[in-house]
Amino acid sequence: MKRIADALGVSRATVSNALTGKGRVSAVLVERIRAMAEEMNYVPSHAARTLRLGRSTLIGMVVPDFSMPLFASFAQAFERAARARGLALMVADALNDPQLQRQRMQDFVARGVDGLVVIPMRGASLQLEGLPVALAVVDAEGNPANTASCDHGAGGRLVAGHLADLGHRHVRVVGVTTRSHVSEARVAGMTEVFRARGVDFTIDLIPPGLEGGHAYGLAWTRPATAIAAAYDGCAIGIVNGLLEAGHRVPQDVSVSGFDDVIWGRIITPQLTTVRQDLAAIADHALDVLTGRAEGARLFPVELVIRGSTTTPPSDRRDP
Repeated sequence: MKRIADALGVSRATVSNALTGKGRVSAVLVERIRAMAEEMNYVPSHAARTLRLGRSTLIGMVVPDFSMPLFASFAQAFERAARARGLALMVADALNDPQLQRQRMQDFVARGVDGLVVIPMRGASLQLEGLPVALAVVDAEGNPANTASCDHGAGGRLVAGHLADLGHRHVRVVGVTTRSHVSEARVAGMTEVFRARGVDFTIDLIPPGLEGGHAYGLAWTRPATAIAAAYDGCAIGIVNGLLEAGHRVPQDVSVSGFDDVIWGRIITPQLTTVRQDLAAIADHALDVLTGRAEGARLFPVELVIRGSTTTPPSDRRDP
């Protein structure tokens, strides 16, 4: 920063303010300073900042399993939010292992992070007691430790309302066998609407992920006209299994999911699903960690209607 200041004839404080967006620096000077910083390949020293401020500005984030596209999207949203706040984000993959998730959290604490963001694994206990850093949990409204999440129950209600509006009167709601606040909230939202609309439904629990969904679709013999899955991963597996077994989607059975992962946009037919506002979730979680906000928040969701849902066969005439 001293080299940049000397080259432009300004103070080092002015350079610092221009690069961090603080203080009063004219837009013209900010542009000149940032151009010079880029020319000199300036990189902020987090070690120096740690010594100066007495804190690390590092945030650790632990996700359950990077093989699932949703968690990569979450990490990307948190990376953008962290950069906007001058924070450095380190991300670890728990590799679908609850014990490894806790170990990753401890590793981050040992590295001196100021805060932790955790997307808890299905059924895993975070053992929150005794953590010496701020913690933000991204889960569901049913988790007392939840800091920020989408409104999973509302998303379930949107899906159920969509299927009921299409005319479906016999639906299978598919949750997961492992304990999950997220799955429970989504299933509860669906069943609430189905009961109110007089739709006959049954809840089936399957192993989470593509494999569980594929086996479910492959063995499909039920008289329902729609399947409402709590996760896109399950729904995509179900679609593949149904097609492999000779069923048509959505002509024979409609299928919906939840999360709007990339896989749902590249299968045929594309998946009807619910989209989360990942940017808003990341912003609030980091605001809580940095003391800019307090309390848990639920964020609205959006129903995305695609080709995997349509009216039930009995409501269509085959020309």
